[in-house]
Amino acid sequence: MLQFNDLLKTQDDVHAVNQIAAFLAPSEHAAIHNTDIDLVIHAGNAVLETAIAACQLAKQKQCPLLFSGGVGHSTQLLIDTVKILYPEITHDFQSLSEAEITGYLAVALWEFPKEKLILETQSTNCGANAAFSLDQLTALSLSPKKVVIIQDPTMQLRTLVTFQKAWQQANFEMQFYSEPSFVPQLKLLDHQINYANPEIVGLWSPSRFLSLLIGEIPRLRDDEHGYGPKGKGFIPHVDIPTEIEEAYRHLQGLIAQEEAVQDRKILI
Repeated sequence: MLQFNDLLKTQDDVHAVNQIAAFLAPSEHAAIHNTDIDLVIHAGNAVLETAIAACQLAKQKQCPLLFSGGVGHSTQLLIDTVKILYPEITHDFQSLSEAEITGYLAVALWEFPKEKLILETQSTNCGANAAFSLDQLTALSLSPKKVVIIQDPTMQLRTLVTFQKAWQQANFEMQFYSEPSFVPQLKLLDHQINYANPEIVGLWSPSRFLSLLIGEIPRLRDDEHGYGPKGKGFIPHVDIPTEIEEAYRHLQGLIAQEEAVQDRKILI
């Protein structure tokens, strides 16, 4: 299994990863702390820390919590994480959606009031998270004015702008706040590269983390290959700073070097 040191070697490498990770995980923690919130929405993912944070915030703000997520590519990872972290739980999650899994944990373990829990169990991507969540609220005659979005930090920015675009059709005005619950960062210490925040619940494997980072930048671009208006039209235009594009190219270069090394090993 790929480890961080298999690809990253220097402080510049770590800095490139940390730049991209911070860009993808915009946080409005201070603004959220200082305002009333009507609804917290958690978009399904395999990083259990985000679901825990969603419960804590919704309890603190005394507002409903909407878990959005059907059965998708992260569902089995989520189930595996729950089994590792909570081996005492015997509940069968295998046939459940991500929303049902986190909803069960919220009530059974994290003391969230069931009457304030809303489950959207059909979505399998960010666009569906946004559209189906709005449908669910409309069916319940709910029109929240201030909404917090919580997602896997590597997908937080894309999820936020997806909700902003999809909810333009809502018959009520709202303001979205971004809260990824944490910003993933790496550190280089004694020639070893690891997470700077290893206490976070359910962190990605190194290969998955780097793959998610690399995959997000092309999706955010506003070109024929991206998700912006000039591409697939899933999201509004997103400004990607020059330093983020440079960090992305730096990581792409490291990956190309590693692939060349592996090709030489195969030839030998």
